[in-house]
Amino acid sequence: MSILNFPRIHFKGAARLNVPTGNRNIAGTLDIANNRVYQDGVLFDLKKHPSEFHRYLRQLPPRFNLQGLPDDEGVFNQAAGHNFMGNNHFSWENTQITALQTEPGQLLEKDSLLGCKLELWGHYNEYLRTTFNRARWVDIDPSRNDSSQIYAGQLCIKEAAAAANAPCLFSSDIDCVHSVRSYGENHILQKQAHFLEPEFSKTRVFQFSVSKDSEQFNLQQLSLKSEFIECLQQALKRDDVLGLSIQYSVFNMSAPQQPDTPVFYDLSGTIGLWLKQDMATFANDRVLYPDQHQGFGPVAIKIQGEWASISMPCSIPFTSREAQCRAPQLTHALGPKYSLGTLELRAKSGVLLARVPESVYLPYWKTAGVIDVPLLNFATDDSLILRGEGNQWEESDWLIQAEENIISLEAPDKRNHTFFSKELKIFSYYRGQPKQKKDISVFIENKSIVSTSQLTISSNECGVAALTLTSQEPGVSEVFVGDYRGKILVRVLSDDWALLDIPDHQVDYTFLYEQVMSYYELIYPFMADKVFSMADQCKCETYARLMWQMCDPLNRDKSYYMPSTREMSYAKSMLFLKYLSNVEASALNDQKKLSVEKNIKNGEVSSKEELVQVLKQAVNLELSIMLQYIYAAYSLPSYAAGEQLVASKKWSEEQLALVCGTADRRQNSGWRGTILEIAHEEMIHYLIVNNLLMSLGEPFFPGTPLFGLKAAEEFGLDTEFSFEPFSENVLARFVRFEWPHYFPSAGKSIADFYALIRRAFANIPDLFSSESAKTSGEHHLFLNELTNRKFPAYQLEVNNRETAVFAIDFVTEQGEGAAADSPHYAQSHFKRLREISRTLLASETPFEPAIPVLKNPVLDPTPGCNTVLNPEARQLMFLYKGCHELTFHMMIQHFGQKPLGSLRRSRVMNAAIDIMAGILRPLSVQIMSIPSGIPGRNAGPPVPQAIQFNPIADFQAACEALALQCRALAQYAREIKGIKPAAALIELLEFYDKQMMELATGKLSREG
Repeated sequence: MSILNFPRIHFKGAARLNVPTGNRNIAGTLDIANNRVYQDGVLFDLKKHPSEFHRYLRQLPPRFNLQGLPDDEGVFNQAAGHNFMGNNHFSWENTQITALQTEPGQLLEKDSLLGCKLELWGHYNEYLRTTFNRARWVDIDPSRNDSSQIYAGQLCIKEAAAAANAPCLFSSDIDCVHSVRSYGENHILQKQAHFLEPEFSKTRVFQFSVSKDSEQFNLQQLSLKSEFIECLQQALKRDDVLGLSIQYSVFNMSAPQQPDTPVFYDLSGTIGLWLKQDMATFANDRVLYPDQHQGFGPVAIKIQGEWASISMPCSIPFTSREAQCRAPQLTHALGPKYSLGTLELRAKSGVLLARVPESVYLPYWKTAGVIDVPLLNFATDDSLILRGEGNQWEESDWLIQAEENIISLEAPDKRNHTFFSKELKIFSYYRGQPKQKKDISVFIENKSIVSTSQLTISSNECGVAALTLTSQEPGVSEVFVGDYRGKILVRVLSDDWALLDIPDHQVDYTFLYEQVMSYYELIYPFMADKVFSMADQCKCETYARLMWQMCDPLNRDKSYYMPSTREMSYAKSMLFLKYLSNVEASALNDQKKLSVEKNIKNGEVSSKEELVQVLKQAVNLELSIMLQYIYAAYSLPSYAAGEQLVASKKWSEEQLALVCGTADRRQNSGWRGTILEIAHEEMIHYLIVNNLLMSLGEPFFPGTPLFGLKAAEEFGLDTEFSFEPFSENVLARFVRFEWPHYFPSAGKSIADFYALIRRAFANIPDLFSSESAKTSGEHHLFLNELTNRKFPAYQLEVNNRETAVFAIDFVTEQGEGAAADSPHYAQSHFKRLREISRTLLASETPFEPAIPVLKNPVLDPTPGCNTVLNPEARQLMFLYKGCHELTFHMMIQHFGQKPLGSLRRSRVMNAAIDIMAGILRPLSVQIMSIPSGIPGRNAGPPVPQAIQFNPIADFQAACEALALQCRALAQYAREIKGIKPAAALIELLEFYDKQMMELATGKLSREG
């Protein structure tokens, strides 16, 4: 096994699991093969609200109290389980390096790496551009305990006291899904009176590997003085070393204190070298299996030099566990390991090879059950036996295993005679060494589910064979290679191919909900509680594009993929793309109506008071720039509108691709998508500057969007600020906004402005209290992949001088790119905008990409602006103005009420974001398609004004006021004559009218 090679890292911590428990079909409510839900033996009526099924499942007997004992009035029940609201999140908590080894039988005592922390993260979400991405724990067959898979994207090692914005000592991408490779029960012998007791004593072992040749394999990034790291760096230079293998065990589940909360498990593991002969996901040295299976698991042994190295991660059970979990511990304290006396390692011939005293194998936590003992004899060419008092382990000479032991397959499309197969890599080892085997048997438990034409397979001289499995019908089957220990679990997904024949225009919300979303809404209610309910059409229309991106089959192996349980077929997932296309098309109007305070003077900021004034200017600046980007982006047609321009011969297919991207709505969203991405990042800059402001003890500052002369006076820039449609001139202005400090320029730039702020934070004394307290709201949206790779835990925190400077650098790096040779440059706003400008100017056929909308449209005559005259457009503009103000009222109320809370969990803040995405965005598009009353120009969203609103101290009264605001806007929208807003917009206002009232009356928690 690669983890037994030297050097080794041992670690210990806790695993946080938020796995859903209502999908195990305890009460016969599910048809897992076909994704159907039953209530009292009949299909659940989808006309009913999903909460009715949630209540039904939660009330089914038997029930249990908080102590896990039978109780008819208890808060737990068997059918819903202890965590019905689970979302599959999985993370390592408080995990630290406990021991280091560079040679057998000796631990390094004073190395700088000791005590450093390990973190396991999910994949970077390139659509939401987030940090703090959790890995996912998924049970491919929720009715089984041995079907767990981990979807993780990044492994990090950091210094023990490192902050979220501190660089890692080591980081690497993880490019493989890893599954449970050893599963055991009764790992704790003493039983506890609790309905979850069987889970308490289960143990699971996982393994994955990371390649040293990966572009993202980065070691010794901090030049830490470490004997161990030097040894590891030398070992990684060897040709036979592929990288590192990580094996970890998860066991001893904590008793849940309340329903619908995550639980914790003990976590321990080892990191070692991954060699060319090794599997990436399985311990493939000499594996011995126990005679007694009650609590005992396999043992792996490697004979190297004069030592026997032994891995016993779950080989010997613990004797007991405390009934209560004592703070600050996350799990229950465990008693000692079961004693077997002195263990003896022998050859099958009887030769004694080594003794393993209790003092060596009973201590577990420091080295995760990995030990080394000196050899007494060297007759190791025979089978091995490890023997103790009451149990022994015997070597299985041949080890046959698949690299992927848990897989999913699409059901066959029998109408078109199309079957789906997967070729698996099978390894054969003889006594720990790869060896050719010509007669590896293949046995399938249920041939009606999965089949193969290979009754036997043969491995080559490197011990590698290939096995092809083909799906037959939905369901789950086990496949065995070699013997019963070489198990592969196969799930064939539901047969939904007929859905692809449904005409695109019929895939509306009702169809998508009935055919796809209802199952997940009924079985996994965390979406409705933490994100949004798929039973709410207005939310689904708001996030139709995001739903498609999260469900895209190309993202299936990413941790952010939805549904996180991976139960959805390809055919069903493609319905989300059809639905998105219809949502975009429905946003188009009928074609008959379509027509194409003081300034700081030059010098340094020398006091806290001056810095506060400059930061408020920066808030105004970020807000003003963001709104200009949004206006220009929305002046570019959506993909559906672009298709109509192609159909009418006004655009070519190439021009459609430039402006709008590709029909699959995946990563490439064209110029429109790029400018919207930049606008989203500017929104984060707006929040970061507010966090800087709040870190100085100031309240949240909503800011005022400025344009024209007022912008010139406030910011001292010679670049025009105005709300205009996309054009060559507007692009040039945007490039000027983002002009980097490292390229020569004339006049004052925004880069100069931020350099001034950075120097102020670095030089002004006594800006912060001595305590590093939390002083700002956290979020993790719209942070680029480079930030996620280096700082996966970063969430915009500002609480001291160091984090303030880091936040300023983050803002400038996103805009300018840090330096022309910096990795940030390619993703900088400056570089991306210049690429659009270069492409537009180089186009052989000149064309106007944007809808001809007004510059600076307003409702009332204003200097430097154009008043919209068309009554139909004015009605929608008035609605936009009210919803824009509502958005800021909600944001101001959040920061006034709970400025230090998590923005992503605040229901009020999330409501503001939803209104931006679900109302302001589609309403902008709709307004821009309506004539303004000025010949040749369409209307546009009105230029926003300063927000006059103070947070209401009483939270309930505040929510009631916000509810009334939503209600009034919804009523106004319903009464609009002529061109009406989309029904989903009105429903979203009514949704938040209801939710704000529920918050006001205490029926709903403040945080999701």
